[in-house]
Amino acid sequence: MSQQSLHAFYEPNLRLTRAYGLLGYNAGYAQNRSEGSFDQHQKDLVWRLIGNVPITPESTVLDVGCGIGGPSSWIFERFRPARVMGLEFCPSSVRAAERNWTGKASRPYFIHGDAHHLPFPNDSVDVIFNLESALHYSDKNRFIAECHRVLKPGGTLCLGDICTRWRRTFRCFEMLDNVAGQFSTQSHLWSPDQYREAFDANRFELVRYEDVTQGASDSLYGGLMMIGKKGWKAAKGFRGRFFYLRFVEWLLRFRLMSYDLFNVVKK
Repeated sequence: MSQQSLHAFYEPNLRLTRAYGLLGYNAGYAQNRSEGSFDQHQKDLVWRLIGNVPITPESTVLDVGCGIGGPSSWIFERFRPARVMGLEFCPSSVRAAERNWTGKASRPYFIHGDAHHLPFPNDSVDVIFNLESALHYSDKNRFIAECHRVLKPGGTLCLGDICTRWRRTFRCFEMLDNVAGQFSTQSHLWSPDQYREAFDANRFELVRYEDVTQGASDSLYGGLMMIGKKGWKAAKGFRGRFFYLRFVEWLLRFRLMSYDLFNVVKK
């Protein structure tokens, strides 16, 4: 996915987050669609993905596909690890993440980079966090191999992604990728089984798996209802994104797509 396409796709998300004071734009996780704020649901999805993975004051954590820095910031504030680094392919998102920590001495750090070529030494990271980003990667096997390279022995990859077992169903939408716009997702969706096979091929051990499709769908529904209450005029600048996310929520609700969480350990 080119930087131009990625910027065009995520620009409405930046406008939406600024309008509502949000620090992230993942789907979130809700136990009940009518309870809790969308901001809290996004944090809950982060904690759900991390689960019982140990993050200590000595840990180095890498957030690949960090977006505007929400999960990186929440992980830093909750666990206070030695180092949190966020890597993001879209320069405008890196700048937005940096602005949230301007002038602070103790903070996560954000850099521009490509998930297919992680700019870190071998065996240098304790935990890699990757949430709702790998769906854009054209070569997921390369990314997973890179994670294995930079993780320390016994280190953990926490990966959460939108998946599908109906890949042929989505081929008709690929024509939208020919034009750089907010609906040009450049998505390369895998099934959960493909992820399991790739983890095994790259010498990872699967220690935890969870399907959180219902919770993600309920979270998106609640967030969209919050936005909808503000009215059409208030949605200026991200109206198209509202309907796009509504379609994603519908696909999750009827399980044409799933939301899957994996914790895998480098053998």
